[in-house]
Amino acid sequence: MATGSTKRFRGSAEAALASRPDHHARRKPIAEPNISAAPRRDDIQGLRAIGALLVAIYHIWIGRVSGGVDVFFIVSGYLLIGSLAQQAEAKHRVDLIPFATKLARRLLPASFLVLAVIAMSAPFWLPRMRWETGMHQIVASSLYLENWFLADAAIDYLARDAVGSPVQHYWAMSAQVQCLLILAAAVAVFTSIRRRPSPTDLLVFLTTVFALSLAYSIYGTSRNQAFAYYDTFARIWEFALGGISRLLLPGINLSPMQRTIGGWIGFAAILSCGILLEISTVFPGYAALWPTLAAAAILVCGDGPPLRCGVARLLAARPLVWLGGISYSLYLWHWPILVFYLTYSYQTSAGPVAGMVVLFVSIVLSYFTTRIVEARFRGRKNDDRPLQTAFGTIIALAVIAAGLFVWRVEAGQSMTEEQLRVADAERYPGAAIKGLAPGSSDIPVHPGPMTVKWDDADVYRDGCHQSLQGAALLSCSYGPREASHTLALVGGSHSVHWLPALQGVLQRYPDWKIVTYTKSSCALGSQETSEAPAHRDACTKWNELLMERLLSTKPDLIFTTSTRVVDGIEEVPAGYQRQWERLAAAGIPVVAMRDTPWFGFDVPECVEINGRFSLKCAVQRELVLAPISPTRAVSFKENLHFLDFSDYFCTAEMCPAVIGNVQVYYDKHHVTATYMRTLSEELARQLAPIFRDAKPLALE
Repeated sequence: MATGSTKRFRGSAEAALASRPDHHARRKPIAEPNISAAPRRDDIQGLRAIGALLVAIYHIWIGRVSGGVDVFFIVSGYLLIGSLAQQAEAKHRVDLIPFATKLARRLLPASFLVLAVIAMSAPFWLPRMRWETGMHQIVASSLYLENWFLADAAIDYLARDAVGSPVQHYWAMSAQVQCLLILAAAVAVFTSIRRRPSPTDLLVFLTTVFALSLAYSIYGTSRNQAFAYYDTFARIWEFALGGISRLLLPGINLSPMQRTIGGWIGFAAILSCGILLEISTVFPGYAALWPTLAAAAILVCGDGPPLRCGVARLLAARPLVWLGGISYSLYLWHWPILVFYLTYSYQTSAGPVAGMVVLFVSIVLSYFTTRIVEARFRGRKNDDRPLQTAFGTIIALAVIAAGLFVWRVEAGQSMTEEQLRVADAERYPGAAIKGLAPGSSDIPVHPGPMTVKWDDADVYRDGCHQSLQGAALLSCSYGPREASHTLALVGGSHSVHWLPALQGVLQRYPDWKIVTYTKSSCALGSQETSEAPAHRDACTKWNELLMERLLSTKPDLIFTTSTRVVDGIEEVPAGYQRQWERLAAAGIPVVAMRDTPWFGFDVPECVEINGRFSLKCAVQRELVLAPISPTRAVSFKENLHFLDFSDYFCTAEMCPAVIGNVQVYYDKHHVTATYMRTLSEELARQLAPIFRDAKPLALE
């Protein structure tokens, strides 16, 4: 995330950092490094270019994370700490306001330009179902809080599969700015306490920050990787490592051979990192040491006289130096351009030709942004005047706010139209339509794109559904309080989406009520849940509490799911069967519903873009459901009733996205409340004999 060319700052502290120290000068020992100004290092610009290219190439063609962002973090820390160390050495203090002002002038103009373009153009090409989160993320990005927005979404089970917004990549810039300001403030406080700290004092202090943040990062990644990935405090160590590399330079004496080998090893490690590691699922813990130490090695080994065969010679090549000069803008532009193409073409990845077009357009926009916008603000002599910077920031935010206001008005009108739509049985038969046909093109699909994400069960709004990380047993009751019979709805979110259908059933059975015990990604008897160990532990604890409650209260009937898709295969997990046997032994009957299909894409978004009749929005039944329900192989049947409604979600060949003018799913695999309500009559019919056999159980 380092920005632009250093050529315009030859006399500044930052340019002094991005430099080769005088190799003929006598070096001080490691115990007392000396931070001094020196000529500019073009290889740092080349390293920025490599980081930007890795990010763009992996996003455009590979669909993975490369580690290029971590390279940017190291370079930023290298430049920042050296600048602060020089200031502390020369002035015996660190001036935060000029530092923050300079940082704002370097980052905000291009950043706000891209945000303004997205805010004003997105309503014309972004699917309406992405408008709400898109507007929220633009606000978060404008305030440099996007990383925390995504961290919160990462622990929201229902938001984990959401399609990326055109500003999602602003998480890295948000984390960078926060880390830079935190480190600068920490160094300023340390300098004021230590009075006249030597470079060695700063090195010890920074090493302590590095160790604490890395330990926190390793722990956080092991417990909740999705959250830690965006956590600022789990990333500070990367910037600290860049600073440590800079402070260690005066005390490191490497031979030309060591510099050559070390530089090329670092370069190879950076290029191979994203190929050999699934970065998005293992960073930023100890695995992130791979690209960060590699980048640090290049910075250290590139210090000194040019080497004929050194990697610095390659990185200092004119094309890479030029690309490094626009690397910041390239990072800003490549992602929204890619999202625009993928949305417009409805593709999951860009092909060779389309990808080259995306990259070319991004580079062109980056060049003009750097030359016209960034250079205009960076080149001012009064770049340390905070009032001018604050005034410019306010103007830029006002432009973004204006675009968001117009967008919000349009979104409000669309949402109002959808909310006023009445889903009557005649126009919206849903599952009752013959042959599971999509319906009529003359009738708009319901729920529409602006409201479909909220067409879910009541437990989410009532606060009765436990989150991924929680273990406490939450519960709600639906139906008459004085009802003599109790149906317990238990399990994960795929149990939850049957609640609207069950509520419709209870209208025919006023002597029954529903009590819910549900938790995200945690079915009854589930022994594993998400990728985070903390979530697995919470699921295990929740199941223990759940069984204690069920065995003590003894509901008349338990409603849950019976199957689950594991590695593409539909099966009945052994953990489910163990819990069924325990409940049967206690005389509690169980209704186990076959799970509904899981799609590999956002279904309502596909419908909005391609239409309800498009085969792109349907999946073959054989790909999501086993030919024969796995429950038939379950030998244990005592007090166990299996229900299979798969024929109400799929024909013999296909599983459609829209049935009877009703959206079936509100994301990749959760069923809308509207469609579930159309299943109430059939569900009531199949539950009738089970209800008749259910007898109230005396509490022990």
